[in-house]
Amino acid sequence: MLMHGHGHVIADRPGRSARLVTELAPQYYDRERLTIGSGDTTWLCGDFGFDGVLSRRLLSVLPPVLVLKGLRERPFEWLELSCHFILDEALSPRAGAAAMISRLLDVIFVQLLRTWATEGETGHGWLSGAIDSRINPAMSAIHADPGRAWTVNDLAELSNLSRSAFADRFQRVVGQAPLSYLTTWRLDRAAELLRYSRAPVSDIANRVGYTSEAAFSRAFRARYEMSPMQWRRANSD
Repeated sequence: MLMHGHGHVIADRPGRSARLVTELAPQYYDRERLTIGSGDTTWLCGDFGFDGVLSRRLLSVLPPVLVLKGLRERPFEWLELSCHFILDEALSPRAGAAAMISRLLDVIFVQLLRTWATEGETGHGWLSGAIDSRINPAMSAIHADPGRAWTVNDLAELSNLSRSAFADRFQRVVGQAPLSYLTTWRLDRAAELLRYSRAPVSDIANRVGYTSEAAFSRAFRARYEMSPMQWRRANSD
C-alpha cells in the first residue's frame, strides 16, 4: 500500500522502461480492466481517499510503503477472500456494487493496519498506543470524551496503573505526555468541528474541554498558526 500517493513503477524486474498508465487507459473509469503482456500475474488496484485533520494524523504515522508478505504456512486468507469479492463486484456490477466495493476496501485497509501494527513496526504514535493493552483504555476515553476535565490520575486508573507508571508508559509508547496528547486531540477535534459544522467557536471550545474561548483560541493558534475563524474560512467546503 502506497500511503501518500507517490509516483511509482510496477515492473517484472528493475530497469524496465515504464509507460504512463494514462497511455494504457486514456479514459480512466472507476472500474478499468487492462491487459498488458502475456503473463499470469493479476494486479488488483484501488485507492482510498482521506480528508480532515484526524485522517492526516493516521497517515502521519504510517510508512510511505506498507508491504505484507504472506507465508505459505500463514497466508492472508482474509485478503484473498476480500479481493475475490471485489473482483466479482467490479467485473459484474450489480445494484449496490459501489457500496460493496467501498466497504470491502475499508475492511482491507483496517486489516492491513492491524497486521502491520501487530508485527511491532509502529514506532511511536497514537497507533502504538491504540494497540497497547494498558494505554488503549485511556486513549479511547480521550477520543470518546475530549471535553472531560481529564487528569493523569483519571487516565492511569482506566489503565490499571499507578500515576507514574502510566505517565512513563504513555510517554514511551505514544511519544507524548498524556495531557499533551489530550491537548493535541482536543485541538484536532476542534479543527474538524470548525470545518464540518457551523457551531459557534464558543460552543466548539466548550465541547473540547475549554471553558474560556480566549484560552481555546490561543491554544488553537499555537497549533495551527491561525485563529479558529481563519481556519474555518480556509478549510470549509
